[in-house]
Amino acid sequence: MPCLVSLTAVRKLLVGFFALALAGCTSAQPLAVDLSPSAANGLKLSQQSGCASCHGSDFGGGTGPTWQGIIGQQVAFKGGESGVVDREYLVESIKYPDKKKRVGYSVIMPYNNLTDAEILDIVDYIEALSK
Repeated sequence: MPCLVSLTAVRKLLVGFFALALAGCTSAQPLAVDLSPSAANGLKLSQQSGCASCHGSDFGGGTGPTWQGIIGQQVAFKGGESGVVDREYLVESIKYPDKKKRVGYSVIMPYNNLTDAEILDIVDYIEALSK
């Protein structure tokens, strides 16, 4: 009995399916959490500053680590050190991105032009994602 569906048609169907799946993955939105005014500003700043391009459009991770639930987590740094993610670590990491490099991430976060107040707002947003 002859095949009713060509191999080309199957390929086109699979390509279409995967394109839709990828579109769904890249259109994720930041988590809807109850945000303080400073955390809401931190979300806005992190979107405008390009943080989502590495930390994920929903800040669930990507080429950079997740922001969701990160507060209080023990993390390993290149060179054998480790530490707990807290406000101090986050501020330091945003201000001086190459100071402590996380194990498992090859991309180095770029330097930015954020003020201290803006960094604190972004840290407030990251904390809100951990509640």
